[in-house]
Amino acid sequence: MPNQSPITIAPDFETRYPDSSARATECAMNLVFTADVLVKQVSRLLQQFELTPASGLVLNMLADSPSPLPPNEIADRLIITRATVTGLLDSLERRGYVRRTPHPSDRRMLLVEITQAGRETANQYRPVIHRQQKIWFGSLDENEQQQLISSLHSLQTSLINFG
Repeated sequence: MPNQSPITIAPDFETRYPDSSARATECAMNLVFTADVLVKQVSRLLQQFELTPASGLVLNMLADSPSPLPPNEIADRLIITRATVTGLLDSLERRGYVRRTPHPSDRRMLLVEITQAGRETANQYRPVIHRQQKIWFGSLDENEQQQLISSLHSLQTSLINFG
């Protein structure tokens, strides 16, 4: 992946956009860029397991769940549409990683559970991802990592509450 300089904002930004903040825009643009690079790196790591970041997240969620989950709960947790979840589940089911079963008390609903093959795959790729995360975030000391987490939580709350 080629080196790219951090994103900076033109010195006359606030003159051109009077009700703006150059610093806030610079934060937003760098956050989006960082998230994009992070997803690309995770995608690169998951290629050897023939998974996408989204399908890896579904397997993670199911591997960590004490019981099968309805597709709408998977969609809500991942903040994606039901149609997208259906596509992910179709792909994972074809590979034998998940199975859909009827809900025991609501005939209109299905439940999704991870299979042994899905659990084994999750157990193979998760250490690879977590090891790399440690390296990536090793550029920040423990205090900086905690500060980043706190800052992201504050930003998430602001985005959710004030859209």
